[in-house]
Amino acid sequence: MKEDAMLHDAKLQEAAQRLGSAAADKLDLERIATTVVERLREPEARPAWVPPAWLRVAAVLVVLVGGGLVLRHVRSPTTAHGAHFVTDDLTDLSADQLREVLNTLDETLDSVGTTPPESGFDDLDAQQLRAVLRSLEG
Repeated sequence: MKEDAMLHDAKLQEAAQRLGSAAADKLDLERIATTVVERLREPEARPAWVPPAWLRVAAVLVVLVGGGLVLRHVRSPTTAHGAHFVTDDLTDLSADQLREVLNTLDETLDSVGTTPPESGFDDLDAQQLRAVLRSLEG
């Protein structure tokens, strides 16, 4: 390693001599070599207020929150905004009142000519249930 350093020093001196003896006298090879080694040993300069771990955590949070919002938007049906009125009305009813609503629903379905499925309302999807509840409203 010392031989490599000496070889480089010799090359620098040759280059300096080509530039002229005045320029060669001004070169301090020891000082230049020490400065270069010190700069190579210094750690990479980073802003003190942002350690790399915090940047990674922030990036993960942005991805998770953004992904959650996109997933929520994709999964939420656009017709669900009007259905909350029926839900609010039904949550205020007692058990007896709910039984009465279901009996009235059976009568309404019979009068329309639509018979509920054999297993009850379990086989109906959300849109069919909304239609049944709207038929009771008006």
